[in-house]
Amino acid sequence: MKKLDFDRMSDEELLNHFIQAAQKMGAAVLDSEVRQANRMYDVLRDIDMVLRSRGEQTRLKLMPLLKHNNRFVRYYAAKKLLGLVPDRARAVIEWNYKYRFDALAGDAGMTLHNLDTGFYKPD
Repeated sequence: MKKLDFDRMSDEELLNHFIQAAQKMGAAVLDSEVRQANRMYDVLRDIDMVLRSRGEQTRLKLMPLLKHNNRFVRYYAAKKLLGLVPDRARAVIEWNYKYRFDALAGDAGMTLHNLDTGFYKPD
């Protein structure tokens, strides 16, 4: 797979790639496809790094994704927005944890635990 040059993409293109990667990562996590999940994690991380380099206002462009129709997109956007809009992001993570029926709920539970114990401090 060819590595994408996220630095050269518009904000809109980055958001579209974020949506695609979040959907693929969520599906991979649920299907225990570790290699695919790791690849999509890298994509989400790389996109997040570019958004961060463009400033807070650009990062906030992820906010509409908190209401996306796909729960994976909502969840991974929430994790990236915890440092900017903690209450709104946490509500999405808590919703995923509340429905403890899959691996994503387990991840949500660990995220909440790490936030509550101070082990994880979002930026």
